[in-house]
Amino acid sequence: MKKLLNVLLCLSSLLMINSFVINKKTDFNETPTLINAKGIDIKKVIVGVPSYNAKFMLVTSEIEITGDAITTDDVNNLIKASVYSKVEQDYELITVLPLTFLIDGEKETKVVGKTGNKLEIKGIYSVLSVMEGAGLEVVDITVSALGDYYEVRNDNLDKNIGAIINLGHETTNVSVFSRGKLMNTETIQLGGINVDKDLAYMFNINVFDAREIKEKFASSHKRFIALNDVYEVKNTAGEVIKLNQIEVTEIVMDRLAELLRLAQKQILLLTKQNISYIVITGGLTEIRAFKNLVYEILGKDVIIYTEDTLGARNNKYTTSIGMIKYFIDKMEVRGKEYSMIDEQDEELLINPNNKNSKGKAGITKIFGNFIGTKED
Repeated sequence: MKKLLNVLLCLSSLLMINSFVINKKTDFNETPTLINAKGIDIKKVIVGVPSYNAKFMLVTSEIEITGDAITTDDVNNLIKASVYSKVEQDYELITVLPLTFLIDGEKETKVVGKTGNKLEIKGIYSVLSVMEGAGLEVVDITVSALGDYYEVRNDNLDKNIGAIINLGHETTNVSVFSRGKLMNTETIQLGGINVDKDLAYMFNINVFDAREIKEKFASSHKRFIALNDVYEVKNTAGEVIKLNQIEVTEIVMDRLAELLRLAQKQILLLTKQNISYIVITGGLTEIRAFKNLVYEILGKDVIIYTEDTLGARNNKYTTSIGMIKYFIDKMEVRGKEYSMIDEQDEELLINPNNKNSKGKAGITKIFGNFIGTKED
């Protein structure tokens, strides 16, 4: 039960906060409002750093195993050693992504309980100090591309080279993976908000009405429309106008086609290798007849992901849910317990009307800053 509650709380946090710049000199104009989940104030978050703000650094490290077998302390010490004194002055490390564990030169996925001495990883810089200054405790930070992969992954993807396209609200992220490892990622500064602005401009309506039209009325392809459907909306002059699905869809289709072609070109720039798959996800994939436009531009071998997580069955949640799965996987590799709630908060979720169960006890910190200093 507690593990399920942790996942739900993580997801709630991620729906609030999913992107931040990473240079620690950057300030926030506003402090994020904490989410209240049935009486529990969520103060711990998993943060997704936009790929275009991330800086990658390949690092390697070796340690000697003095005990009979590798322990979780050995893994944590190895991670510390791999990044010690390698972080640039204006940046803070957000996480260490293990690419490969090697035991005596042989690759291993799970190393705890075995013996070995070498690890190669990628390091990424973060906004940890900025987030804590905003009144939130960051339990994990990662790039959005990893969240995408951990949600859409399967045995076939883990064995091949391919790309994931996430058509988001403000940006479109394109990432290339090789056998489950993030090789390269790039961000196109166009997304769903540009569709909203196109509609708002063309019909002289506000952007919020435009977004509702995009999500509830528009089609991604003009072949798949209802000729007699009409949408009534007030323009900025206060006049009621009637929009037909043809004119709305033509605008949406043009922008979506542009995004797909730009993503296709970006894949070619990110890797020269032949790819075995392209997975497309993100909120824009929820627009009616999206697959028909994709098949026309990219071919029918493209996989359009379908988010089926209970309570979050929409592709706009793909990154958030994947980040939770990545966090859980990372904790299991390190042999660590994790909990974002204490027993009193758990009781509040189960019995929200029992106000007496909420005390002053804080949530136990789930793990220390294991990427702090070499001496920690």
